[in-house]
Amino acid sequence: MGKRSILFALPAFIIYSALLIVPILLAFMLSFTSWTGYAANPIHYVGIANFIDLWKDEKFLHSIWVTLRLVLVVTLGSNALGLIFALLLNKSGKLTNVFRSVFFVPFVFSTVAVSFIWSSIISYTGVINYLLGVVGLETWQTDFIGNANHAIWSISIIEIWKTVGFNMVIYLAALQTVPAELYEACTIDGGNARNKFRHVTLPMIVPGISISVLMSVINEMKQFDLVKVITDGGPGSGTETIAYHIISQAFGYNLLGYSSAIALVLFVAVVLVSIAHLSITRRFEVES
Repeated sequence: MGKRSILFALPAFIIYSALLIVPILLAFMLSFTSWTGYAANPIHYVGIANFIDLWKDEKFLHSIWVTLRLVLVVTLGSNALGLIFALLLNKSGKLTNVFRSVFFVPFVFSTVAVSFIWSSIISYTGVINYLLGVVGLETWQTDFIGNANHAIWSISIIEIWKTVGFNMVIYLAALQTVPAELYEACTIDGGNARNKFRHVTLPMIVPGISISVLMSVINEMKQFDLVKVITDGGPGSGTETIAYHIISQAFGYNLLGYSSAIALVLFVAVVLVSIAHLSITRRFEVES
């Protein structure tokens, strides 16, 4: 690589290092300390004490359960609906393009704006309960945010609504790479729509499924902003995700060393899940 090429790549490398590599290294170093985050306070090395303590932290263990529920529900819901919408809209036409845009628009909205809008809809004094009262269904009125069981489902539904358009676009791109000759061959062999989907469409879009599912899992594993604005981790700690717990420990309780340990565990978990997912889906790609 020549000097000119290095100079062109240098700005991108500096930005990448400053925003990703350096924070990861700092979190790794701080995870072995009891630093509070204040420059005036000394940094004490505590070894692996933070990693031992976090497995005794009931809130952290509960945040794992909350995050897993969110990952499972949103990943399945968003990808299933995204694939269905992609199959329905995998054709040309002005109306088709309109529907594609309608489904994709929520994804580009600010998460904070989306959170405020949905809060006004699903709160106890919100639009849904108001309309239920208008039509005489007061017994159906409920606290979608104030109840712990309802709150996590509400967060999941909002996240599915916001991300389904992105997954739809990925599946549309994958569907358009399937050769039409394969469908024709399946028809000649007497295959119906179900056979075409199972034996042609599904195997051919495995790479798209792999990307979409992996991105959904990673995004939900680090879910913070939607939870912060809508429920603030509540009621109690009913919707407190791992990312929310990290932020609250760092800036709410000034436990930067401890929160760095949790962040490092989350980072390792994301890496392991990504490796496992890619290795599994790669086998399906080979078989297909």
